Amino acid sequence: MKEEDYTRITYDTTIHFAEAVLHQNPGMVFNYVSGASTDSTESGTQMWARVKGRTENALKKMNFKGVYNFRPGFMKPVEGQINVKWFFKPFIWIFPIFLPSKSLTLHEVGKAMINTVKKGYPSSILEIRDIKNLAI
Repeated sequence: MKEEDYTRITYDTTIHFAEAVLHQNPGMVFNYVSGASTDSTESGTQMWARVKGRTENALKKMNFKGVYNFRPGFMKPVEGQINVKWFFKPFIWIFPIFLPSKSLTLHEVGKAMINTVKKGYPSSILEIRDIKNLAI
């Protein structure tokens, strides 16, 4: 995808949505699902990581009660999920066993999101280990 198109989808859409809800309720917590290896410096070689980093940085400047940027890695699909690509299926059971520090479940991410609203968290960037800690 061209950077211009990716920026429109990832950055522009997210920021427009955030601005709209901020005006409705500035006391809310905004959770953004970014991704592992996102580039907060906005100057790396990976286009997607720069755009996501710019999105995270823009969200942090907004006056929400809290902004949390989730950076999950591999997420094990939940039972019954129908949009799992065929080429991921061999890794679904193997990846979490051999690389548990790089994988999460959708339930862990959801629970961590709920807990950012209920309890907060000391960092606005949540890496995999932070997400696991918050999911407890």
